[in-house]
Amino acid sequence: MKFMLAIGKKGLRVRKELLDASGFQRDAALDVCGLDHAVVIMKGKMTAMELVNTIQSLGSLAYQLSSHLAKICGPCEHCEDGCPYAKEEARIHLSDGVLEQAGIPKGARLEMLIGDREVILSETESYDLRDVPPEVRKTLRQLGVCLDELDGLLAGGSIVYEG
Repeated sequence: MKFMLAIGKKGLRVRKELLDASGFQRDAALDVCGLDHAVVIMKGKMTAMELVNTIQSLGSLAYQLSSHLAKICGPCEHCEDGCPYAKEEARIHLSDGVLEQAGIPKGARLEMLIGDREVILSETESYDLRDVPPEVRKTLRQLGVCLDELDGLLAGGSIVYEG
């Protein structure tokens, strides 16, 4: 069961139907976990079987979200010159002094543009495939997701999921 909820002035109110369908008891303590871009509400106390079922449910949700992303990116069609993301990229490390001389803050995200006999490094705010955790990249690669398409979606910042 799923509902779209809005955060109001008093916070988030979860509908009774959703709590009932999830097996929550009235006045029972809840365990609320704030994650990166998600909030998970679980029973505060669970038996071993309830915990196993919770793990299964969260795994199912992760699979559904991964499948959604796979549909948006499309399948890896095996690029003519091979997948540009098949191997991990080598990282170029610049000293703090070089960054300071270029006016780029330490720890800034960099992008590289290759021109005629020159390489230009500049600060960027967009995401790319390097920002996707290695274990997630591995899973997406195993699912046959086109990582080149994902890289473009990351850079563009487009909305790809709407509950």
